[in-house]
Amino acid sequence: MQPTRHTLTAPIHYSVDPIFVEDLMGLPWHVPIAEWHLHGVRILEIKRGVSRHVVIFVKTPRFSYCIKEIGLEVSKKEVSNYEMLLLNGIHTLVPVGTVSREEAVIESGAPIGTRYERTVTAHTVTLLVEKVLPDSELFQRNFSFVSRKAIWDAIAELFVELHTNGILWGDASLANTLVKFEKIDVPFVGKKTFLKAYLADAETVEVFPTLSAAQRESEIRYFFGSMDSLNEDLRISGLQRDALTTENDKQYFRSRYDLLFTAEEKKKLFFRQTTFNIDAVLGLVSNPAYVDMFLEHIEEHKWYLCERTGTQVTLAEATQNWFTAIYAPLCKLFRTEGVLECFPGKTAAELYIEIMTHKYFLSTQAGTDVGMVQAMNDYADTFGAVANTQSFMKKITDTMKSLIGFTPARRGQ
Repeated sequence: MQPTRHTLTAPIHYSVDPIFVEDLMGLPWHVPIAEWHLHGVRILEIKRGVSRHVVIFVKTPRFSYCIKEIGLEVSKKEVSNYEMLLLNGIHTLVPVGTVSREEAVIESGAPIGTRYERTVTAHTVTLLVEKVLPDSELFQRNFSFVSRKAIWDAIAELFVELHTNGILWGDASLANTLVKFEKIDVPFVGKKTFLKAYLADAETVEVFPTLSAAQRESEIRYFFGSMDSLNEDLRISGLQRDALTTENDKQYFRSRYDLLFTAEEKKKLFFRQTTFNIDAVLGLVSNPAYVDMFLEHIEEHKWYLCERTGTQVTLAEATQNWFTAIYAPLCKLFRTEGVLECFPGKTAAELYIEIMTHKYFLSTQAGTDVGMVQAMNDYADTFGAVANTQSFMKKITDTMKSLIGFTPARRGQ
């Protein structure tokens, strides 16, 4: 017996943020989104990656949206996943909500009698992210390996943000990744432009207390498979270019991921010990060795404070004192006096640590602690990029003398 349909007015249900309801109610949800261009809807022609769902981009009087046709339960899960990802500080799409349409009732025969079922078509609605590039557009450009490394850096950072929060992507691929240049406020430096990767499909995201090494490895291997697939798609399309990904690309991605993952784990431990968020308070740090050095220097400063005051000082108290009395004043001078211009590409946090590293090597050679003043001057002479480095460094070292004293042998200073 063939099913029969009873045509009814299709009810539309809006499970969306209230600020978008009025805007969305003006769209023709009673017809498939593939036909909206026939109903006066302004469809945006935007480059997109390959999708197994029908996806359109829509401009309304107030907002621009990405709308994906999908099953109801999957849509609800995806919207919930987007919200969770954003709460964890992960770059992803901003969910508007789910809009669903009840379709005609289907009548079908069953051993116990006639049954009536109503199917539902749902849509995941997200805000359109401006000025992003999907893989289908991005990788048609014949990037050099050096340029591709910037892309791998951004995607590796996204993986680490997910994995250190116990989040498994589930469908980690280039097709589900967007990249965008963003200006980020770096402490003591100001606005800097970074390439950021966005997770653009959250249907398969799952959350665990922690991820095992096997889970993380499986996700990376799946992502490498998406690299190979994209290479093949570009080859079949007839695009004449070098391969998008090589074994060098994969080796670079893995090494970058491992470095960032180790650094993030150390930063989480650093926060538990000191209550300081390194990236937010000190500046962006991607080298795990730098995290160790920050902690070591703070521990030495704690020893110094205890010796000077004759009282016990907690590590959190020592961190706050170190930041207020030493780190922040010096880093402000790095910026206001133009010192960072002498060291292109360095952040204040990186410059501070590298001077501390330089101090360690000089002290090792001298057989005694040479002190920060001498170390900073020698570092500027050795690595400064401009001729007037000394005029900057004199002002810095004069300030350092007032902050931490001139005695080079004082421990930790």
